[in-house]
Amino acid sequence: MSLVPPIYHGLWQRTLYAEPAQGEPEHIDDDSQVFWLQAGDWHADLRVPANRPDFAGIDSLDECSRDQLQWLAGQTAFAGITRVQSPFCTWHRLVDLSPSLDKDIGVMRFIDDDTLEECHPSGIYREVWRRISVGERPEPIVERDASGLPRWLQYGDHAMAIDAGSAVEHEPDLLAKPSELTTAALKARMAVNIRYVRRRGATWEVRLSTRPWQEKRPLVA
Repeated sequence: MSLVPPIYHGLWQRTLYAEPAQGEPEHIDDDSQVFWLQAGDWHADLRVPANRPDFAGIDSLDECSRDQLQWLAGQTAFAGITRVQSPFCTWHRLVDLSPSLDKDIGVMRFIDDDTLEECHPSGIYREVWRRISVGERPEPIVERDASGLPRWLQYGDHAMAIDAGSAVEHEPDLLAKPSELTTAALKARMAVNIRYVRRRGATWEVRLSTRPWQEKRPLVA
């Protein structure tokens, strides 16, 4: 039985980010592609800014320039366990492309069944989320790897494929900025790969990924 209320389950797309939460916003982002999938107690979140550089002709990390690797390693993509203690929701990040010391917690308010407002407890930001999974409310599917980390979260025809990466001989500094890492460390950090995929018939297609060249292609495990 999930400890996260069913009203949270499904795929959500962010339609607005505003700072601060109250008053006239000083910063608004309604262009980034941001998806959050909640499958039972587990979540995955993928955020790709609208200003993503051109990756035409690139088909692997090895083909990326250092500038491209730095940009990729600075993306926001994470997965883990969710806990809801109304009105608070906390996302415990067990897989994280860009770790930090900040705790990810929001004050939640449902505007309607499929529209959710999230505000930072200190009023730093406000986000509006819209559920885009439709049809019958299916049972979420969760698959974990041998270490217990999530590798596949599915809700109906929507899913997140998660590669948590593997241990390397010299682990990069998890809290270092991408610009502070060596090229080898940047590639090691990019071992974390999260993809939003959607089912079309018998095929899962990558709609958004931390690695742009994977998009608009069938999912390859």
